[in-house]
Amino acid sequence: MAQPMRKFEQEAIVNQIMKTIETKFNKDMEALEETKSYKAIEAVNNDIIDIEDKIKILEEERNVLQSSRREYIDALKTKFDVEVYVEYRNKLSFRFNPWSVKKDVEDQLAIALLSSEWKDNLPAIMEEIANQF
Repeated sequence: MAQPMRKFEQEAIVNQIMKTIETKFNKDMEALEETKSYKAIEAVNNDIIDIEDKIKILEEERNVLQSSRREYIDALKTKFDVEVYVEYRNKLSFRFNPWSVKKDVEDQLAIALLSSEWKDNLPAIMEEIANQF
């Protein structure tokens, strides 16, 4: 009667089989790397790598330009008290913010209405205040 194989002997045999399989796999892959199909895949892959490098450079340039645009917008907001927004597809738009001007208008109107002749001058007062903004 044959004696059963011990676990470490089985593992040694499995390791030898795995080495043989790996060697065969490596030889097959070397042969595959010489085929037209693999070379075509490799060429396309290299083109993709080149495009990804170009994209990275363009993204960095875009980030610099967006930062510059943000600085210009902030300066414009400060100088002219206006809101500038960058919308879809980088379209610039201005928005009037009544809440940022309303308090100044209210204050100026209150001061102008202190005069006893405000009823006669109301259209002129309104026009003068509106022209300040």
